[in-house]
Amino acid sequence: MDLECQGAVVSGGVVIGHCVHEGKYQYEVENVRFNKASEKAFVRRGDKLMQLNGKDLQDVTPEQLAQSLAGGNPVLTVHKACRKKKPTEQFFSAEDALQPFSKESMVLSFSMEMRRMEDLERSEAGQEAGGQEDVGQPDSKESAGRGHVLIVSMTKTSISVVSGRGCDSESHCQGSHGTGCTFNDVVVTSESSQVVLVSRGAGSFSQVMSLDSPIEHLGSHQYLRGLCSQKTIYASPTPEEMTIYFYKSSSFSVFRGQPVVLNFSDSNCFLRCCKEGNAVLLQVETCDKQKLKKISKNDESALAFVFYMKTDGTKERTFESALHADWFIKIDPTFANSVGMENLDARKGDESFFFVIQI
Repeated sequence: MDLECQGAVVSGGVVIGHCVHEGKYQYEVENVRFNKASEKAFVRRGDKLMQLNGKDLQDVTPEQLAQSLAGGNPVLTVHKACRKKKPTEQFFSAEDALQPFSKESMVLSFSMEMRRMEDLERSEAGQEAGGQEDVGQPDSKESAGRGHVLIVSMTKTSISVVSGRGCDSESHCQGSHGTGCTFNDVVVTSESSQVVLVSRGAGSFSQVMSLDSPIEHLGSHQYLRGLCSQKTIYASPTPEEMTIYFYKSSSFSVFRGQPVVLNFSDSNCFLRCCKEGNAVLLQVETCDKQKLKKISKNDESALAFVFYMKTDGTKERTFESALHADWFIKIDPTFANSVGMENLDARKGDESFFFVIQI
């Protein structure tokens, strides 16, 4: 056995897909991302998760897997997908070659559309069955996806990998015609961890209440003011009444603050974030208030009006763009009291590594 890597703090994440085959759970790595090119991936796409802390994962639900990963220093046994041999190049004699012997003209009718393979297979199966949908026994290999994901977020995470245990005749590699298949033990160590259920693709913010109050910068005692006609915002010692609309989310997610929309009272002018190149800008823009009663998380044009308001228990509050993470409203009193967005990278070092389990 060899110790491939040890002790290095990593950031990024691993996406794990799962299905149920003959009543048994199967987990496979679908994607891997590390934030730094120097960080060595301990798994790759196609690898299978076989055991956790010595327990076979075939009888472990995604929820149990997520809780165990967050339980402290878990040891994952990973089946490294074998590298299949390249097919041997074949040569055919002239007698084996295909030769055209006739041709004919015809008109083909088809539609230009994209379809998923599973939809085509389902459609063909329905035609063979006389158009009746099979609602009896499920397929032998059932997809367990329901549009949600479990996210195991970890802080200050380090990975140690013990490699060298090869597959035997009774392993999952039997008959795969591959080489180099191994079982690796992966030890995951983190300072803290938590599990969050997130609704994928769905979810929205619904308006629940409002509060009228000027927004003051405590350091300079300047207030936010806006010129709607010029789409600009500035700071002034003269307060301007603002309406803070509070929202609730229809889905669970990692807590970033209270979702709010910031409106200049008695107007249709709102604060909105937009991106130009690598910079995020803060603007004043008009919008129909009715459109912002309910905001879909998939609607980026509306989500640009949403900020996460967060407090540390004092009077000070921060406002982070919901659409552009780590960008916060700032007032710069040293430069004509300008108002804009600043990338504070506030979550750097926190929840730096993720296991994302599709359920």
